[in-house]
Amino acid sequence: MRRPFKAHHDGVAVRLSDVEREFLLGLPILLTSVDAEPDDPAYVRLHVAAYPDDPAAQEEMTEYSGSQLAEARTSDRERFTATLEAGQSVLSPDEAESWLTVLGDARLALAARLGIEEPGWEVVDEEDPERITLGFLSYLQDQLVTVLMRRL
Repeated sequence: MRRPFKAHHDGVAVRLSDVEREFLLGLPILLTSVDAEPDDPAYVRLHVAAYPDDPAAQEEMTEYSGSQLAEARTSDRERFTATLEAGQSVLSPDEAESWLTVLGDARLALAARLGIEEPGWEVVDEEDPERITLGFLSYLQDQLVTVLMRRL
């Protein structure tokens, strides 16, 4: 089986098909839609309150760090998209981190929409495209983490 990522002296080599790359281009679009819907379970999962029992502290935290988090997510999504659109075959370490962030956020969003809150979902029904998608994203994230850990 072909591994989607491989260690490279400049970072991480990406070995994805055109179909896989095209599919992944939809992730930033999905995540942008999540950010616009506060009632979406995916929004709730990606915007976890640091102080759920202290509304004043939470408001202060959001005021001081909310825009920084949003800017970081936007930057990661833009970098992710740019590398995919350019068909890059090697990611720099910073680009690989952006990929991890986008893959992780997409997994969390999809799991939240599916109502998955506990381990054990990994048994994938071949008739359920959303769980197949979640499994694919999990696989990619795991493979990328494995390659990055070898670089340490």
